[in-house]
Amino acid sequence: MDNMAKVRDNLIDIIGRDYKQLSDIPVHGRWQHLNCGGVDRIGQLLSAWEVEKVDSIEVCRRLVDLITFSVLIDAGAGSTWRFTEGETKIGRSEGLAVASFYMFESGSLSADGTHKVHGSKLSEFTKQDFDEAFQISSKNTLQGYEGRIELIKSLGRSLLSSSDIFGEDGRPGNMIDYLFKLNNSNELELPQVWNTLMSGYTQIWPAGRLSFNGEPLGDCWEYKKEDNTSFIVCFHKLTQWLCYSLLRPLEEFGHKFIIKSKDLQTGLPEYRNGGLFIDFGVLSLKEEYHKAGVNNSTEYGYDSSIPTFTPESGVIVEWRCLTIGLLDKLLPMVNEKLDATLKLSQLIEAGTWKAGREIAAKLRPKTGGPPINLHSDGTVF
Repeated sequence: MDNMAKVRDNLIDIIGRDYKQLSDIPVHGRWQHLNCGGVDRIGQLLSAWEVEKVDSIEVCRRLVDLITFSVLIDAGAGSTWRFTEGETKIGRSEGLAVASFYMFESGSLSADGTHKVHGSKLSEFTKQDFDEAFQISSKNTLQGYEGRIELIKSLGRSLLSSSDIFGEDGRPGNMIDYLFKLNNSNELELPQVWNTLMSGYTQIWPAGRLSFNGEPLGDCWEYKKEDNTSFIVCFHKLTQWLCYSLLRPLEEFGHKFIIKSKDLQTGLPEYRNGGLFIDFGVLSLKEEYHKAGVNNSTEYGYDSSIPTFTPESGVIVEWRCLTIGLLDKLLPMVNEKLDATLKLSQLIEAGTWKAGREIAAKLRPKTGGPPINLHSDGTVF
């Protein structure tokens, strides 16, 4: 654990480099990815809606539409895929965000060609739609291709089947009306937002994983201990990412919700945060598992210098558990050194996620990928 101090100091350097005032650090959210590269894409939409005299409630619905779709297609893209915007090629999470922005802006996610997302449109999503939107070709392949397409279609079906939350037209943004009715006011507890997301999007997760009463549990995995006992670990990374990302539009637009207990969410157990702890030597794979992972890489056709595992493997489940615990340990270490009161979501935004990417690029400049590859279907990280 001595290397945790090195992680802390690295984060403090990055935060100091990028933020003059700690109060400027936003909550970790998809908003920043949608505006990556210094381009205020969301601002462009807001300006257009102002000209059209779109009311504030509808503006909030539209932002929730956009962010929900963008988050739920945001599992890891792999190291080779790029989205081209003008002369700029954008990869990974930001590339997926920008691709989703243009889908939304073009009206291709709505049933009537407007700046909305409709379940009826998503449920009929085709491979051709996907290839065009994400610029897929033989030279520009995206990890988890089939899984993403099915997730989009499942999202559409889920929106249509939960009309109590998403309305008769199946829009993610209609959840703001549902949330307001919960207390007949704009005051909410975070668990109310969380429960709405968990209830509304249960059906989007792939069949074949763990289920309860016939419902797929999503990002939940069995962890087997050395004594052969086991238990289920629930991460719900994409739903947590969505919950974090919706805070800004919910609080700043429309009803301007006052959301309490926002610190209840965990850190995000994904490969940037988790990779940070491996690359700084806080965590390491046992030799026998490293060898097994390298063999997996050869089998799957990946770089054999990087071990590979599937999401359900004990290695990945344990890595993700440790990532959550270490993020909780890291936060007070950083706050003590800075004499600050950063929230965990701010630490992830300004520090760990960015630091994980930067150390990965330094140690693996060819791909900038994580220290452990995840062989995934495009619906986990």
